[in-house]
Amino acid sequence: MPYTNREGLRPIYAQSARENELLSEIEELESELRAFVAVALQHGMRVYCETRHPDLTREIEAGIQRSRERAEMKYAKILAQILRVPGLHATRGETEERTYYRTAEDNVAYIEHALQKKRFILNGIWVAPAYRGKGIAHRILRRLVEAADETDFGIALDHEPFGEEGLSREDLVAFYNRHGFQTHAGKAEGMFRFPRTPLDLYARPHMV
Repeated sequence: MPYTNREGLRPIYAQSARENELLSEIEELESELRAFVAVALQHGMRVYCETRHPDLTREIEAGIQRSRERAEMKYAKILAQILRVPGLHATRGETEERTYYRTAEDNVAYIEHALQKKRFILNGIWVAPAYRGKGIAHRILRRLVEAADETDFGIALDHEPFGEEGLSREDLVAFYNRHGFQTHAGKAEGMFRFPRTPLDLYARPHMV
């Protein structure tokens, strides 16, 4: 006969099982509430959340702020690293959204970048016509993905040809595939590179 509680009304193991069930239900409800408040905050409902769940609201906001600060630190580290491309001298543009590259004689390339929604956004790489076909874009992009891997940061890419002299979309996809960028069904007009993705993916099927 199983041990019973003091009143002898029900087995102790049955009581413990029920308590575990209740704790599990409470944890699930708390998780759902946290998710609800997080989504509500993203949609501008801070007053509503602060009024009904002030402690949880402050906790989530603090976590969001820490996450944002970590992303800003990673972004800054990547920008510092991409200044060091072998054979090129690099400078940051006035708006902080371009990095320019030059040889001892000429300006030869630049990349456009930004930090959006805690992601590194690469808006494109431009190389002067006289310097195309010399591997400059590959060297710049290789340094970028190495820096992103070091900081465990993904890169989102919006790839478009630069005018009539730019690469076709097919050539751009092949170029970025070589550096680990992949197309995705959820982002048909762009590509994404997850940290530490193997290079030279041009021979592999695209993710769809």
